[in-house]
Amino acid sequence: MIDINVKEGVSQLSVDALVNNKAEVQTIKLTLTQGYFDNSAIKPALGATVFVFDQDSVAYEFKDLKKDGVYTYDAKNKPLNKIGKQYALYVKYGEDEFISVSKLNRVPKIDSINYEVEKLPIKPDNGPQEGFLPQFYAKDFEGEGDCYWVKSAKNNKYFSKATEIQVAYDAGFSPGSKTDGLLFILPIRTSVGRELYSDKDTLKVDLYSITQEQFYYLQFVQQVSQDGSLFSTPLANIPTNIINRNSNSSKKAVGFFGISAVSSMQAIIDKNKAKPKK
Repeated sequence: MIDINVKEGVSQLSVDALVNNKAEVQTIKLTLTQGYFDNSAIKPALGATVFVFDQDSVAYEFKDLKKDGVYTYDAKNKPLNKIGKQYALYVKYGEDEFISVSKLNRVPKIDSINYEVEKLPIKPDNGPQEGFLPQFYAKDFEGEGDCYWVKSAKNNKYFSKATEIQVAYDAGFSPGSKTDGLLFILPIRTSVGRELYSDKDTLKVDLYSITQEQFYYLQFVQQVSQDGSLFSTPLANIPTNIINRNSNSSKKAVGFFGISAVSSMQAIIDKNKAKPKK
């Protein structure tokens, strides 16, 4: 038996602040970090003051109504939807003030969803061996540097593991791929088919606009989640864009603030409309 002594470290504010332009309840979750070997329940950060401000100085207050560290804003009547404008996050927790800035970028419309008959060579751990492989169609805007996050849900359950993150730079995987202004490349279009679908299954595709900063952040999250072999890159702290206004303070925060415009489409799989396998 080997005893490992790990320094406890200082608890930090963790900020999960990914909001969007939908006219629905928006959520910012504040918790406190804890030791690596601490298996107790995650502690919420209570009593914080949380605002998002847009570039026109309009304030959106997020309140912890249930006293559980989940701060919400009902955007039904006043959504955060000013495309092309910057938004700032402000969090006051204890004596410290934390800030971050993001931009609400444009997002293209999803034109269509289709699917073709598919049979996998072996039975997968999840999903059927035979079924339908879906893909969505959307075209990147002209002008290099647009970034996106592709999310999908099967029967209203999103593929939400870190290893299932799919981001795009223009219509491809990365800068320099010369995909500006094109239809999203095939691997990105078919990334919504994490499992094969069956007749009558429901598929929902969401396309989120993100900043280049968030593109690299999500890539890093995905990379860290996949590193597990003997020769993997040593683990490192995931970068954050949450800054303490007092640069001399020892109190730091982790997490990320981003704002997205969202384009969505839903389809119910109909075996009679499926394309034959090429």
